[in-house]
Amino acid sequence: MSKSEGGLGGRIGAKRDNQKLYLANVWYSWHRFTDSIKNVCETEWNNKKQDVLRYFTTVHQLVEFVSLKLLIISALPMVLYLTIFNSYLVLKETFHLPEEPHLILPALEYGIFHCLPHQILARWWNSGFDILAAVPYLIHFPLPAFFIIYCVIIRKQRSVPLIYQYLWCVGWTNIVAVLIQFLFPTAPPWFNDSAVFGMDGEIISAAPNEAAFQRIDALIGIPWFKNLYGKSPLKYGSFPSLHVAWPTVVFLHQPWLSNKVGLAHVLWITWAALYSSHHYLIDAIGGISVVLIVKLGMTHVWEPFSKKKSSEVVVEPATTATAGHRYQRLSSCTKAV
Repeated sequence: MSKSEGGLGGRIGAKRDNQKLYLANVWYSWHRFTDSIKNVCETEWNNKKQDVLRYFTTVHQLVEFVSLKLLIISALPMVLYLTIFNSYLVLKETFHLPEEPHLILPALEYGIFHCLPHQILARWWNSGFDILAAVPYLIHFPLPAFFIIYCVIIRKQRSVPLIYQYLWCVGWTNIVAVLIQFLFPTAPPWFNDSAVFGMDGEIISAAPNEAAFQRIDALIGIPWFKNLYGKSPLKYGSFPSLHVAWPTVVFLHQPWLSNKVGLAHVLWITWAALYSSHHYLIDAIGGISVVLIVKLGMTHVWEPFSKKKSSEVVVEPATTATAGHRYQRLSSCTKAV
């Protein structure tokens, strides 16, 4: 064997040894990494185990406390609303519902306020305000779920009757509002401010459904609001505003944290609705009015959760202190006699 062949073989052997050493180091590093992850997870679980178990115990107790019958009854109006709303196209053809929007809202609002508040707010637009207005719109659809989860986690068992009443109220609010929108379709500000009509009254052009939120779509590069509003079967449902109605229902059912926070949410979504040209101020007032009417009906007419059934009344066992207190009262009554 020549010296060159021997040197080549030695280099190949050294290269293989280096590769084996590299793979061994990679394996050792990976093993140390996985052990570190395991140790961190075990430590974190040991620290949080009691909290997690306590949480699941609370949820289990809450589920036992919930009446499935009352929960289904309270959700029926919301299910009915979703059925009616998603059947709009069928109902429109069946009952010949009006298709052309009424254009009375601008004149009505100007007659009441002597101005169009949404146009005043829309003049002061910028990217910061656009984002601030988009946030309450993005949390609008999951809002009922958020509020129920908040009640379950924070208020626990005492929130159960409140959840029944909240679902019942928001469901009937939606039904009343959507029936008004079906029978009396009204055009939102973005349509009235941009629509161009032909000689025969046909619409030649109009702004997109997402209105001012098209700037958000352009900012993030995703047609989020365009897709969101393009899927709605009801194009002309400006009055009353359910965007304002939903936070109002929350406000009337012990809102998050405090009444001030609940009121701030109502004012926030009202400002966002006007700023984005999705609603008139009178739409917001109409949404609040519908909620108040439904709530008054629940209070003074009927709702199925006002009185607990005898089987659902929780009887607390008498403690030593309460027994002693009763004994003292009984003794004092005996002495008086």
